[in-house]
Amino acid sequence: MSGAAPRRIAVVTGTRAEWGLLSPVCHEIAERPDLALEVCAGGAHLLEPPRGLPRHGDPTFGSSTHLLFEPTIAWVESSGHRVHRFEMQREGETGRPADAAALGRGVTALAAHFERLAPDVVVVLGDRIEAFAAASAASIGGIRVAHIHGGDRAEGVADEAMRHAITKLAHIHFPASGESASRIARLGEDPARIHLVGSPAVDGIASIASVTEHQHAEVGAPDFVFLMHPVGRAVADEEREAYTVLEALAARGRVLALAPNSDPGREGIARAIEIVAERRRDRVRAFVHIERELFIAHLKHPSIRAIVGNSSAGLIECAALGVRAINIGARQGGRERADNVRDVASGDAAALARELDALDAWRPSGAHPYLAGGASQRIAEILATCDLATHGLAKRCTY
Repeated sequence: MSGAAPRRIAVVTGTRAEWGLLSPVCHEIAERPDLALEVCAGGAHLLEPPRGLPRHGDPTFGSSTHLLFEPTIAWVESSGHRVHRFEMQREGETGRPADAAALGRGVTALAAHFERLAPDVVVVLGDRIEAFAAASAASIGGIRVAHIHGGDRAEGVADEAMRHAITKLAHIHFPASGESASRIARLGEDPARIHLVGSPAVDGIASIASVTEHQHAEVGAPDFVFLMHPVGRAVADEEREAYTVLEALAARGRVLALAPNSDPGREGIARAIEIVAERRRDRVRAFVHIERELFIAHLKHPSIRAIVGNSSAGLIECAALGVRAINIGARQGGRERADNVRDVASGDAAALARELDALDAWRPSGAHPYLAGGASQRIAEILATCDLATHGLAKRCTY
């Protein structure tokens, strides 16, 4: 591309967890003179965190708002880029009908950003409504879509359907594993558009040092990390399961509990965390958010016995770290598993107790299906050098 204008890449992020994977991709894009980065951030980033839970480092509960957006703003602005905000979810509006309305707002807002920014490629990750809104606005608006972590399986709330819908809207595919790449091809996508890159979640984690003893003590010197997201049930059902799991963990050690994402039902899980953290102050410390690098550093501390809940971090990052993960319920149903994962059916307290009792005899290998790092660099290289004619806007199913 010597002498040519850099390709303009718009990266869209809507959640704290997704940004953890997209930030190294953005870093690699920003480092290349043949690419120009724009970051569109909003959706769940703009929501207030659940009340009653502090952010790491906050001395008081509920003292600040829009906390989940701050790491994104800080990274983008410190890198010399602007943040293009987009509204989707609204405070106090929850449930799947509210998500459908939020999706419409996201498509409208992002379409306006894309018309103004005129990116060559819009990059999205995963399966959430923010990614689906961005893929819809771009693909229908005549802009190429690059999709990271397509082809995975994960039941979630409506995750499975949205992930594969994004695959059909996308023009450049960046699957994280060989199995996901094969699944994208079986969905009828041209193999020339599919680039097996691995997962950005693995990038750089080997170089992150464990927290110090002082840092570990700041969050209660936990034995367990609790991270559970809603699965579309009634708020009371989400609260009941989270409460049961937290009590089981607190009976066996100290717990670092992190707030759920913004899916319908999050109020129930947040409420359970607040109740148990108040009742078990000697055992449970709760936070809205811990930035990704520090989160990984805590997982590396030798006292961490397991991550428990239903976050993809247990199946991806923890697989690479060799950290045990007890995965509860069907949210991650179908996702590839390494030998660090044990599954427990939702509501099966006896099975959870058995897995917790057997932790010391369970030693993960650290082997996983997501390649050995470098995904972000590979993604940036392909975005800069791929033949746009091969990855054209016009698509044809291969079968």
